[in-house]
Amino acid sequence: MPFALSLKTISRRCWSSSERSTAAQPSRSLTITCRGKPINREELLKYTNGRFLANEKKATDRRYVNLDVDRLCAVAASTGGQEHSPVYAIEKMEGGFSKALLLRKEDGSEIIAKLPFPIAGPPKYTTASEVAVLQYLHTYTKVPVPRVLAWSSDPSNSVGAEYIMMEKAPGVQLYKVWGEMSDWDQLCVVKQLTKLEGEMTRIRFPASGSLYLCESMGNDDTYIVLDRDVDPSGQFCIGPSCERGWYAQGKITSLPSRPSQGPWPSLSSFGIALAEREIALIEQNPTTATSDPPRGSFDEQIAVLKLTRDVMSRLDGPSLVDKVSKPVLWHTDLHMGNIFVSHEDPAKIVSIIDWQSIVISPLFLQARFPVFLPVDEDYAFGTTEFPKLPQNFHEMDADDQEYAEYKLKEAKLAKVYELSSGSQNNQAYKALRIPSFLRELFTRCGEVSEEGVIPLRACLIELSKVWNDLGFIDQCPVNFSEDDLQIHEQQFQKYRDSHKVHELARKILSTDFEGWVPPQVDFAAKQQQNKELLQEVMHKSNEYNKSPEEIRSIWPYLERS
Repeated sequence: MPFALSLKTISRRCWSSSERSTAAQPSRSLTITCRGKPINREELLKYTNGRFLANEKKATDRRYVNLDVDRLCAVAASTGGQEHSPVYAIEKMEGGFSKALLLRKEDGSEIIAKLPFPIAGPPKYTTASEVAVLQYLHTYTKVPVPRVLAWSSDPSNSVGAEYIMMEKAPGVQLYKVWGEMSDWDQLCVVKQLTKLEGEMTRIRFPASGSLYLCESMGNDDTYIVLDRDVDPSGQFCIGPSCERGWYAQGKITSLPSRPSQGPWPSLSSFGIALAEREIALIEQNPTTATSDPPRGSFDEQIAVLKLTRDVMSRLDGPSLVDKVSKPVLWHTDLHMGNIFVSHEDPAKIVSIIDWQSIVISPLFLQARFPVFLPVDEDYAFGTTEFPKLPQNFHEMDADDQEYAEYKLKEAKLAKVYELSSGSQNNQAYKALRIPSFLRELFTRCGEVSEEGVIPLRACLIELSKVWNDLGFIDQCPVNFSEDDLQIHEQQFQKYRDSHKVHELARKILSTDFEGWVPPQVDFAAKQQQNKELLQEVMHKSNEYNKSPEEIRSIWPYLERS
């Protein structure tokens, strides 16, 4: 630890001034609603923002938050204003990893109480880091974020759960007005995003990890205090990562020798820790090699991860990668629901929300197009020429023409984002041009214990082909024979076939990897669609080089013990 914590600081850790008075608020006048309908207190605690096509009990149990509603209201009553004002109404909202409660007070003010789900990330760190990110951005940048009013990362507090109370974001969510906005206003929003990202990219952080207030760090935590030129107050530091992968439902904390969870002062130290984490997890719980989808044997997984660790150890030298690997803060989930624009001037961004689990990481791993500006595989990156309609546009029917025009507008806005990044955030612009397999090297390395080793080995093969072209001076530490490549190609084809089935199911059913179905969708109809789609794919199993039984065995939305 850089310095010893005083007793005063220790007493303040995981605590806020709002905890000084926690007398429960009388509940007789409290109304609770969700999507406009009254709900009871138990429904407030449960996850009700949709259903799941498979393993529903497990999915909802992982999103249950137990708390004392009256105590939460008591904290809110003393928060955000000069006078004590009771809460008279709660409106429940939920995402995939947290519960957000809109608390309406008798003085007319409204505040948001955000409570993380158990699956959101490691206790204490997830909440403490989000608070630090919000406070840092609010204090030192022009990035518009909600102001933190009160918080606690200690679940033994009077509320019985971790929470953040913050200002309600002003304005309106972008998705509610996007379709009515002019092309110019949409362009202005995109350009403003690149300017805000550029401001964050220019902050010089000393390491990768998560941002915290120094007072949040415990005696066993390793952290690095920020330089005074980026934090004149000396309040902030980089500590352990709060990303979910570093805690893996408690598996990592139970390892005999825990890999570093951050902070990581270099790209190599981060990559090595990633490989060592996966090696430790696999050695702790050896997975029998499955034929479908193929994972690679235990020995193969360990061997490829050790090769990867060797590669990671050499990434700090001068190269194209090194030029875009500075640690940066970046919002990696910029969909239209997380961006608020002004009611009066929708071209102006007035708030960006949901900074939960947002970390500081190497730039080329962070930089990406916003979620609402997806780019297709044929997107022409690096040119100033704007996309055009397909040559056969006039031969299309009306529906296809409408879709082509929609995709053209989407691609034009992506080009605006790219070119604006070139002027407002040039380092990120360069990072976007890094070959995708270099990003995948880190992503796939962190998934081996769950997904197997086949895609990671594919990244190593691609890297071995262009090692010198990337500017590395040392000899490439990995080498694959013709036999190795032939065996890999066979395994990779089987892996790809299996994942085509998964991708098809997600796309047709309009869901995610958990099989989430929004509350406004007829769940029984979606279940029936799932059954019919499975039967259809089983009937066409030969198109995926599988038997009908193999299709059923890998179908992602079946109840399994």
